[in-house]
Amino acid sequence: MNGVRAPARPILYRQLTLRLMIPLVLIVAVVGAFGLYSTGTETATVFDRWLLDAAVSLSDQVRSGNGSEANAVDLPEAARTMLAYDEIDHTWFSVQDRGRLLIGSAGIPTSGSRTAVYKDGRAFDAVYEGATVRVAAVGAPCAGCDHVTVLVAETMLKRERSNRVVEWLLMPLAVMLVVTCSAIYIAVRSTVRPLEAIAERWNRQAHASLQAIPEDDLPHELSPFATALNDLLSRIRDILVRERMFAAAAAHQLRTPLTALRLGMDRARNSPDIESARAVLDELKQVTEHTGRLVQQLMLLGRLDPEGRADIDRAPVDLREIARDVCGLFAEVALEQNVDLELQVPPMAVTVVGQSDLLHEALANLIDNAMKAAGRKGQVLVAVIENPPGLRICDNGPGIKPSERRLIFERYARGTRPRWEGTGLGLAIVNDVALLHGARVEISDGELGGACFVLEFAPPSST
Repeated sequence: MNGVRAPARPILYRQLTLRLMIPLVLIVAVVGAFGLYSTGTETATVFDRWLLDAAVSLSDQVRSGNGSEANAVDLPEAARTMLAYDEIDHTWFSVQDRGRLLIGSAGIPTSGSRTAVYKDGRAFDAVYEGATVRVAAVGAPCAGCDHVTVLVAETMLKRERSNRVVEWLLMPLAVMLVVTCSAIYIAVRSTVRPLEAIAERWNRQAHASLQAIPEDDLPHELSPFATALNDLLSRIRDILVRERMFAAAAAHQLRTPLTALRLGMDRARNSPDIESARAVLDELKQVTEHTGRLVQQLMLLGRLDPEGRADIDRAPVDLREIARDVCGLFAEVALEQNVDLELQVPPMAVTVVGQSDLLHEALANLIDNAMKAAGRKGQVLVAVIENPPGLRICDNGPGIKPSERRLIFERYARGTRPRWEGTGLGLAIVNDVALLHGARVEISDGELGGACFVLEFAPPSST
């Protein structure tokens, strides 16, 4: 342990919930902010227009003075009362000429903050008599009234009430956001729950058996996930079955030679003379060689297991070199048994992509079987084929019946009447090596009178 904490694994339902909620919250926030801003701006404009209308109406009552007479305002008392009346807000007005009050309340500010300019005047925030007010300022339209300013100030109670109403109108949007987020969370949790159920069911069941998980009650979208799990369970079952079969077959195949070794050693120990002991030792040598060959083939079969085939390294291999090397290994045996072992190779290289050791073993098994089938003073032909690339091994033995030509590639299968002792694994190895290299093994009647095995590879792809 190096003390480094592993990064936290993402939680699916949280990721889905956040990916759905974050855009929703952003959309609602943008829509709410835009709605609040646009509604507030429009409401403020409406209230400003009302205030400016009152100021414009008052400015229409200003009369220009004649000669030495000053400007004046012709405003009846009833009009004054109506102008100042408001059920909610308090309103003040004044008409000023160069700072001189003509009519109304004195001291109304002529400038302030948050100024909005309109075509007939302006409106701004100010403080008057200790209250925050909105002031509308317009000029008098009469001739010679350029310096006359009409001011109408109003407290902001109606505006504040209106803003609160707008805020309350946005409350359903907030409620909708909360409800929608809750619905998203519940929906995501409900959607992810079947995955959790599969995992729980698999964990619970995997400790007891490797049977497939039922898929009938799963949503359609989760069927591929469950199918993949069931396929994995099926492959695990197949691996365990193959392992049990391999162990049982290996134990069965090794039992006989080991028994022969034990009995032979007892015979050698009880032999009356050295010559008898040597004869027994010669027999034990053959048994030992047979056992070594059996162990080697069993190990090779384990290496060719389908689950481990992806780990095998491949490289370009010249089939001519493979054939020369293997035939060289059998040359001495052929001389001892007086077998005519002939090798035919083309002048040009015949290259395939594969694993050299496995191809050596496959060809060695085919030549070994051919020499045993041919017997003493027999004939064996090994030829390298150019197009498509491959190997052909023929003998002058008794041949193989058509009905047995598929059966003999099974493990431990040796035909109905085998003529020699063997493990029944050689051709199974040849078949596995062929499958590993994308090749095929065909059996036919050969030109020498016996069987002819052809290991044929796919033609090389042109680039």
